[in-house]
Amino acid sequence: MMISKEELKKLGEGGMIPGPDESEEEFVKRLDILQKVKESPSMFLKGKTFEKWNPDYQQTLGASPKWLPLTYSNQGLPPWQGAVMWVLEAPNKEKIPMIQLRNGFKKGRFLFYSREEVLMHETLHAMRIGFDQPRFEEVLAYYHSKSRWRRFFGPLFRKPSHAFFFISLILISIGIQMTSFFFLSSPMLPYLKMFALLPLVDLLFRSAILIKDQRLLKKALQTLSELFPNQEDVFPIAIRLKDSEIQKLAVASIEEILNFIEKEIPNSLRWRQILAQFC
Repeated sequence: MMISKEELKKLGEGGMIPGPDESEEEFVKRLDILQKVKESPSMFLKGKTFEKWNPDYQQTLGASPKWLPLTYSNQGLPPWQGAVMWVLEAPNKEKIPMIQLRNGFKKGRFLFYSREEVLMHETLHAMRIGFDQPRFEEVLAYYHSKSRWRRFFGPLFRKPSHAFFFISLILISIGIQMTSFFFLSSPMLPYLKMFALLPLVDLLFRSAILIKDQRLLKKALQTLSELFPNQEDVFPIAIRLKDSEIQKLAVASIEEILNFIEKEIPNSLRWRQILAQFC
């Protein structure tokens, strides 16, 4: 049975968004699990103490995901990490997101971060649990950061593997610098010095990609403003899009985009929800 327009709107406002490749049947199963998690998170996430909280991100994310479990704990977090959004699997392999904040956030701030900013960041990831779209994920998550520096450079490393790769290059560079005096008379010395610059090359490469994607997102938001003129802020729509759709919104004409949406509506529960909630 098809989910009605009214139900889709209500689910969207509750932060329950169908994934790009999620069928209606799969989405309904996931909703079932999330409802049970909301009623009793300890049944699925044992050994945790959960907080009562009232997430209201209607203005910024277009949703109030009151089903989202939140716990304070330092367990499993490296010293430099203040929060994480864990993805756990239910018995039927449905994904259950859970936000974990370091205990220091109970006071409202930890290091340079406010609890509210971090919660919004992790909530966005949780709402997009059905997505596997890494290109713009972190760019979107850092969009509302109060720090201009974090807003721009926060998404520099899109995956943990990117950060580990960069750290590895730094360690290699330090090793080369420390051992270069053994090669002072060697013809290999210029090449070794070039290898020492690899961290800078990696940083410049990632910065160039990030600048490009920041510009694409900005253009996509401008296009969304034309498509949804009644919406004061179209960012909540952007977080419901795939990477390829953000790219298309940034470069294609309005006519091409309207044709694309028209073709998507019969087969995409996600697009039907977007139109039900924002039109």
